[in-house]
Amino acid sequence: NKERRDKILGSMLNHGKITQAQYDEAIATEVTPAIKERRQGCAVAEANYGVGNFCDYVQRYIKQDPSFGDTPEEREFNFSRGGYQIKTTIDLPMQAAATASMRENVPALLDGIDVGAATSSVEVGTGRVLAMVQNRPFSNDPAAVEQDPGLSAINYNTDYEYGGSSGFQVGSTFKAVTLAEWIRTGHSVQDIVNVNGRTVPLQSFPDSCSPDGVYGYGNWEFSNDNTQITGNRSVLTATAQSINGGFVSMQQKMDLCETYAMGAKLGIHRAAPQNTNEDLNNYGTTELTRVPSGVFAGTDEVAPITMASAFGAFAGNGTVCTPVPIDQIIGPDGKEVEFTKSTCSEATSPEVAAGVAYALQYAVTNGLADHARSAYGTPHLAKTGTTDEVKDNWTVGASTKVATATWVGNAGPVQLADGTWDRVSTQGFGNLMVADQSIWPAVMNVADARYGGDPFPEPSPTSTQAKTVAVPDVTGKSFDEASKTLTDLGFNVADGGEVDSAVGKGLVARSDPAAGTELNQGSGVTLFRSNGEASAVPDGLIGATGNAAKSTLNSAGFARVDFTCEANGKADGKKHKVVSVSPGSGEEANTNGTVTLTLACGKP
Repeated sequence: NKERRDKILGSMLNHGKITQAQYDEAIATEVTPAIKERRQGCAVAEANYGVGNFCDYVQRYIKQDPSFGDTPEEREFNFSRGGYQIKTTIDLPMQAAATASMRENVPALLDGIDVGAATSSVEVGTGRVLAMVQNRPFSNDPAAVEQDPGLSAINYNTDYEYGGSSGFQVGSTFKAVTLAEWIRTGHSVQDIVNVNGRTVPLQSFPDSCSPDGVYGYGNWEFSNDNTQITGNRSVLTATAQSINGGFVSMQQKMDLCETYAMGAKLGIHRAAPQNTNEDLNNYGTTELTRVPSGVFAGTDEVAPITMASAFGAFAGNGTVCTPVPIDQIIGPDGKEVEFTKSTCSEATSPEVAAGVAYALQYAVTNGLADHARSAYGTPHLAKTGTTDEVKDNWTVGASTKVATATWVGNAGPVQLADGTWDRVSTQGFGNLMVADQSIWPAVMNVADARYGGDPFPEPSPTSTQAKTVAVPDVTGKSFDEASKTLTDLGFNVADGGEVDSAVGKGLVARSDPAAGTELNQGSGVTLFRSNGEASAVPDGLIGATGNAAKSTLNSAGFARVDFTCEANGKADGKKHKVVSVSPGSGEEANTNGTVTLTLACGKP
């Protein structure tokens, strides 16, 4: 600037436009730059609208998009030099509500825990990302992050390749996937299952992906977090109250491989490749880990935006749509620029989706997800999720218009007193373990006000009506044979121990409820095995003399026979006749027990 000024002043002096004095004064004037650097990048989006993480997600979405070039370098160049006007999908009122609730409920930093929280919302049926918030404001400036550790360039909402973390275990929210497969395979939410925590054989889990057709061998013990509900209960109750044992019972009647295939169809995948255990089926990939515990405990680490999209399928007639943060891109010539839009596919049939929606809406109205009720009366479906030791807490749900997933927990491990590193329970940090129960409705209430929501479709009778089955007569069968017969019909079998019976020792003497009783499929039936020490009291005793009846009983194996009179008098077995028998004729009784004959004493 000084060189240009001085050259111009010299020309003006040479052409007589200024005097020597004016020239000398001007040349002597110091040039002081007054440069105001223009702020740019996603830090501006964070400062102005609280959308720094979303802004970063948009940029990474474009830089991952093959529409902008064949290589990362080419896509980076085209993005930086393209002069694009990018219109995003963000809903600023929803974003503001999510940000306010996040700041109110989860701080950026807490002593003793590497605290993290995130919430993502997508539009049902389109995949448009409407909100994306986390507890740590966005900054990709290393100096700023070093100065303020409460800032972060990691987006907890997204997959690792989109600037996210490695994801978080989704806990019991995965029960919705198992429920979808349950309904798909023709079962009902009114079917009865054993909900108890217990030990089960691993070979009781069919698995067509394993060489032997079963998951494995040996015993596996699991427990329930909810220990207040036990016994045989409906799948609807197991879902609403999130009872692990019920979902184990359900999975024992299904193919484990197909349950995880259902998860894949819903778009659920790990946020980063599984690179910690080479023995697992998904080593080196983002596929889900196929283990029995996952069907109720959601052991894979998944991004919140992925869970929001999956639950959008339950609310959207079974159609899942990949998340997309962009509505339109306009080039410098005013023409639209092509980019990769959302891809929608049928994850499951509308009938299955309606059945799942029915059960998950029941979880809101009558279960653990009651905090997901709408302030506007908009129908909501939702499922809660808590991982072991309450290290992660989730609420995932939807209306027919918007789906939202909220996670609160450990962003990473902390160093413990013994020097080891681990994630810690959220229970010891005030209301942290229930913060998701405030953030999720804060976002969805604004969504309801802006987008509304319709009643969920009516589920089919197949998925919601109880199926009744008659208890078969298994008397005289071995316990194992009888148990298999009942199990194949869908009943849960219990061993009632031994009872007095004339049936061969060790064989089934009777069942409770008795043969012929109509029960809901999955109800419990108790089998009683014979001790072989009983016989049927013979007929023809009434009207015979006491001694004749006693002789008949002795011949039938009953050694102890007593006489009693129906009125006052002294019993005479030779001449008095029998008027009643206890136990009665035809009844089974222990042959070592006493049979009492009542005689008509004093009468010929």
